Amino acid sequence: MQFIVSRENLLKPLQQVCGVLSSRPNIPVLNNVLLQISGDRLTITGTDLEVELSTQAQ
Repeated sequence: MQFIVSRENLLKPLQQVCGVLSSRPNIPVLNNVLLQISGDRLTITGTDLEVELSTQAQ
């Protein structure tokens, strides 16, 4: 799958979600974000198993 998003529309939501991620997680997969596409919306999700943050970009 391919999608196109401008840097300006991606940067702020991605920075918000990355703020939730631990710098040294016990489980390596927690050092990543989940990207989901639905229509014209990109949903970015991150968690440290205590806090989860999900935001959208267009």
